[in-house]
Amino acid sequence: MGLTRNNTVMPKRRPGKARLEVARLERTMSSLELRKFLIGTVVWGIGNQMVTVTQTYVIFDITGSALQLAILGAAVVVASVSTSVVSGFLADRFSRKVLLMCGSVMTFSSMLAVGLLLITDQIEPWHIQVAGAIHGSALALDWTARFSLLPIMVPRNILPRAVFFDNSFFNLGRVLAPLIWGAIVHHWGYEWTYVTIAAVMALNLAIVALYRPISPGISTAHQPIWEDVVEIASVVRSNAVLNGNLTFTFVNALLMGGFIYLLTPISREVYNVGAGEYSQLFAAVGVGAFIGGLFLGFSGGFKRTGYGLLISNVLTVGCAIVFALITSIYFGFVFAFLFGLMNAIHIGLGTISMQMAITDNVRGRLAGIYELAWGGFPAGGFVFGALADGLGSSVALIIGCGFVLLVTLAVGTFNRQLRQLRMRV
Repeated sequence: MGLTRNNTVMPKRRPGKARLEVARLERTMSSLELRKFLIGTVVWGIGNQMVTVTQTYVIFDITGSALQLAILGAAVVVASVSTSVVSGFLADRFSRKVLLMCGSVMTFSSMLAVGLLLITDQIEPWHIQVAGAIHGSALALDWTARFSLLPIMVPRNILPRAVFFDNSFFNLGRVLAPLIWGAIVHHWGYEWTYVTIAAVMALNLAIVALYRPISPGISTAHQPIWEDVVEIASVVRSNAVLNGNLTFTFVNALLMGGFIYLLTPISREVYNVGAGEYSQLFAAVGVGAFIGGLFLGFSGGFKRTGYGLLISNVLTVGCAIVFALITSIYFGFVFAFLFGLMNAIHIGLGTISMQMAITDNVRGRLAGIYELAWGGFPAGGFVFGALADGLGSSVALIIGCGFVLLVTLAVGTFNRQLRQLRMRV
């Protein structure tokens, strides 16, 4: 309390909202382990995004077939889904840090092998598809480990912003990866992008080795596997926020996968551009996603999180539809950017709402189910690629967008708990 000149008792002024937000931001970024984790996220994001850019471009370049893109997507989704089934149980029983390192080793070895085959001119489409399957397994292991590792790297009071910034730094990797890829292709050829990916994943392995979680995150005593299955099934079934977000994740990943996998044929057939502009379209998506993640990190998200989830997904779909309809590369950059922006906001809100809804003893298993839902990404490559082979890339993308829009409206209509979800900003 304070006194005025007339000795009147006046209440102390509370810090302004801007000062409070700055204080929260400083508290979040003061965590050394979070800073290390974010550096690792950028490096890991660059490596994995370069895999997606390189694989889709190279296989379409050497075959000229959207069907081969579909086969690549199918190979990735089968491996990813198969690994996701077990990765959650592993993350609740073994070191999540070690699992993350294993994923880096798998990607490193498979991409280096393809690079050497390209350099020696012995490459076949099935080599790329097998490497894609290995990377799909590695990615499933990585995502599960990362999702369940971050909450034991930072205090819970900074977890929401930590998650938002982690998403943003991953998306920064999505910006840098295609630009690096384009420069390498221009100067040395795309075979050397595979060697670069291997080097990036080796660096990521060294960074992860420096992580020091603030808690072990796993119990030394474990119940039987079948009881683990029953427990996580009960948690998901009884929580409308979880099952609604998992549905969103699958259809959102399906759309994202279709959008990314069809960037190659759309850039070639609709925009009539080469590798340089193609890489810039990828970068535009990443820039939008990076800014979307930063927005959530600085703002802390939306109080009406449920409506934010619904509206951001509808806007993501809208951007993809417009992107499929236009023929100007300049407008393509704009709507690729907006697609990434809206998609990142949707994913960030969904991720933190799930993280805050569970306890750490089931976090690994939920991460496995979450990654299983993300199997929609390569599945989108298969479905959209198969449609594009018969109907054309733009028509395939519009059909997929229609499906995602219907699911979004259904979740918004029937899942009242998710629709009314609120979180403290």
